[in-house]
Amino acid sequence: MRTIAYFVSENIKTHQRFIYNQIVKISNYRSIVIGPFDNTNHTEFPFENYYNINKIKDLENFFKEQDIIAIHAHHGKHGQEILPVCEKYNIPLIVSIRGRDGSDRPEIFKKNAERYSSLIKHGAHFFSVCQYLAEGLRNLGIPDEKINVLYGGIELDLFAYSTPILPKEGEIRVLSVGRLVDKKGFVTLIKAFNRIYTQYPNARLHIIGAGEDEKKIKSVITEFHLKDVVILRGAMDSKQVSSELKKAHIFCLASQTAKNGDIEGIPNALKEAMASGLPVVSTQHAGIPELIEHQRTGYLAPEKNDIELAKGIQFFLEHPEIWIDYTERARKVIEEKFDVNKQIIEQQSLYSLVNTMKTETETETKTETKTEETETETETETETEETKKKKRNRKNKSSKGN
Repeated sequence: MRTIAYFVSENIKTHQRFIYNQIVKISNYRSIVIGPFDNTNHTEFPFENYYNINKIKDLENFFKEQDIIAIHAHHGKHGQEILPVCEKYNIPLIVSIRGRDGSDRPEIFKKNAERYSSLIKHGAHFFSVCQYLAEGLRNLGIPDEKINVLYGGIELDLFAYSTPILPKEGEIRVLSVGRLVDKKGFVTLIKAFNRIYTQYPNARLHIIGAGEDEKKIKSVITEFHLKDVVILRGAMDSKQVSSELKKAHIFCLASQTAKNGDIEGIPNALKEAMASGLPVVSTQHAGIPELIEHQRTGYLAPEKNDIELAKGIQFFLEHPEIWIDYTERARKVIEEKFDVNKQIIEQQSLYSLVNTMKTETETETKTETKTEETETETETETETEETKKKKRNRKNKSSKGN
């Protein structure tokens, strides 16, 4: 069976379940995983067929025996790492682009353009998670025919729809999920929520996630005297997040362009909230408008604008009668475009396309080689005939002279 080799540089992290799904749910191809570390069962996402690439003595024979038709790296940086292997053994390379690695923002443009120059020469294919990032890749110099959009899918059975209801008394819970990093916009969200809290003192903001900006976020919480109002819940796995979504009333993610040029693709946290039946508030950032239609399936504010973001949360608090219409439309969007099972089918179709293009390229190369050989033979035959003719002419002249 034809095989796709997935290159990972480390074990899949808790928040990367979507990558694991794109590897283990493939059925039309055999999947194996290669990476520069030893396999371990002490991980949330173990692989059945994993190989430490540094311990394979004969890679050329390994790739032939495994019937590898392509190597798929799940980040631009990882594509760059495995490129030398693909070049040496003439293996097609596929690279998934999810955010920063597809950014064409000035702060990171040069780095990404240089990163992909060698991948372009190899003829690598790029799967971006949204149209926005696809356009970024074009701006970085990647040929259009090498770019395909593959939306990330979520597990609809894990994030089942529940009819949303605004409680008449008790806590009104606003939920946000994401790594505690600049591009998730948590400082903006806390400032926006501070405005909401002054009007709705029974409102609480729960933030699920961990990351490098935790101290900064805690400092902002303290600054606005929201210690018992904004609750940092730490990192959670997908099943725990699903449970927390059922306890929330509104979901908000204030995504923004980070100072270093880092951007989102389309955050899975928003898809999960929409699938679960929560009214969603987010920003007009990167690929998010491809997911949320403003004032139809959610509410979008300009990024880094806490006043407008607060208006989005307030919009839903003041109009609970629209929740069902909004959330039912949002659920339908997820079912139609972001169902993991549908996206796996699309992923396999793209693999077939890549393999077909490889076959066509090889055929063209063989045809060109054969044509060149035929032309050489023809030229040689022509030269031979001309040589014979000259010899006959010299012989005739010699006979006349005698």
